Amino acid sequence: MFNHIILEDCQNLYHESLIDWSRFERVSILVTGACGMLPSYMIWMLIYLNEYERFDIHITALCRDAGKALALFGEYTRRDYFHILTADVTEEIQLEGKPDYIVHAASPSGSQYFGTDPVGVIMPNVLGTRNTLELAREKKAQGYLYFSSGEIYGMLGKETICEEDSGYLDPMNVRSCYAESKRLGETLCKAYSHQYGVRAMAVRPCHTYGPTVNLDRDARVFSGFVSDVLHGRDLLMKSDGLAVRNFCYLYDAALAYFKVLLDGAAGEAYNVSNPECQISIRGLAEILTGLYPEKGLKIVYANHDDVYLEDPNKKQSLISIEKLKKLGWRPNYSLEEGFRRTVESFRWKEEK
Repeated sequence: MFNHIILEDCQNLYHESLIDWSRFERVSILVTGACGMLPSYMIWMLIYLNEYERFDIHITALCRDAGKALALFGEYTRRDYFHILTADVTEEIQLEGKPDYIVHAASPSGSQYFGTDPVGVIMPNVLGTRNTLELAREKKAQGYLYFSSGEIYGMLGKETICEEDSGYLDPMNVRSCYAESKRLGETLCKAYSHQYGVRAMAVRPCHTYGPTVNLDRDARVFSGFVSDVLHGRDLLMKSDGLAVRNFCYLYDAALAYFKVLLDGAAGEAYNVSNPECQISIRGLAEILTGLYPEKGLKIVYANHDDVYLEDPNKKQSLISIEKLKKLGWRPNYSLEEGFRRTVESFRWKEEK
């Protein structure tokens, strides 16, 4: 059953003139990491196109735990158009039929994994990317979308960074397991595009949030804040709150993902961010407490867990979206509106 916020988002996405949604009619799409926050939101949009607009899209949701997919997508997993493929993306993918599009988003992204399972972070971004690109080459897919990260920029002394920039990363810092492997995944996309003609593109999401975030498993600070607001707890800050981050609501991000998949240039990467939503962690906490003044929530500080590896890049540069804007994309949602919709989506879940 659709979360009412996700349904509203999908309805509004469908009426975005930026996307020619008819190009998805009667196509087959493989999505890896299907239960993740970003790819699951894309799958909800594909389900919407089938359920409400009769698009006849064949969806293959690749994940390691079929039970999670069943719990997440519920009754829609029983539709003829929906297929759960239980597999490890780091191994060769056995897929019948021809996927018209492949979205590769399988990758642990939580900072809690960087220190506890760095090998498990690296392999989906390297072996998984190679395997899905090889599948795209063999099956002659129309488009391939790789989920990279804004963390690939490393340490840069610039106020604003664009896709051509590249900063320092220490390969001997275990926290680099994520950014370095994402970088290599992008290089594989470029190599397959150059050598084999695969139409492979990469997106570099910033700190993206929305109704599909897993509040129980996502260790990022904004997820904790949403959980605190939802349950009427004071917002727990595990740092001084001065770190500055770039945020983007999932509606805007998904619009960009679909646009790049359809109309992005092969072998290119695109930043996905909202320049109007760059803010310090403390500032974000203040916005969230201000959204619900009747709760009387405060900001409290505590020491972080030992497994948490803090990003040394204290103040993230502003992420340029000029390249994506050339495709016609513009973000729509403010921090206040985006986080209110996120909180309300979880309130709806708890009331059901």
